[in-house]
Amino acid sequence: MPLLVLMLSVSVLPSCALFTSGLKPAARDSRDNRMVNDTAKRAQEQIALGNYKQALEIYAHAYDRHHLAGHRQGFLRLGEQIRAVSDKAYQDARYAEAGVTARNLFESGITTRDFADKLSFDDDFLTARISACSRSLMELGLMRYREEKLDEAIAIWRRALDFDTGNKTVRQAIDTATAQLQQLKHIK
Repeated sequence: MPLLVLMLSVSVLPSCALFTSGLKPAARDSRDNRMVNDTAKRAQEQIALGNYKQALEIYAHAYDRHHLAGHRQGFLRLGEQIRAVSDKAYQDARYAEAGVTARNLFESGITTRDFADKLSFDDDFLTARISACSRSLMELGLMRYREEKLDEAIAIWRRALDFDTGNKTVRQAIDTATAQLQQLKHIK
């Protein structure tokens, strides 16, 4: 019986392809435009909420599934839009936001797509941005640490770990400050 089900399933697959490939060009273009517009709308809704990672995932899924030119263009625009957010945050010394958005772009795989040569950034740029943001937060944390504001220093360093999870220097600074904070609490 399972063999019969498998044979029937395989025999139906080619006919399923006819449903989409058998569409007249105008109907196919209309369907493709609706898919592209729907993807853009859903991604921009996520952008409005600050969910850059989700917006990138929406485009990645749509592009991988349908490989439409409209998805390619939208994905490119979205990548540039998110890079602009990261650049602005970095210029405004909002290093945690800049680092997170750069990490979102890096992890999205946008720089490995067939259109990556059209992007204004690559993995090296994103890696450098992540490192710069992490260094800046490390320095800000050190300033608070030297002012003996250990709670603030730890909070700043933890924000660096949101996008630079493997940073051993930041982890060590957090561990040291946390231990000192515990000692101070025992003394009081």
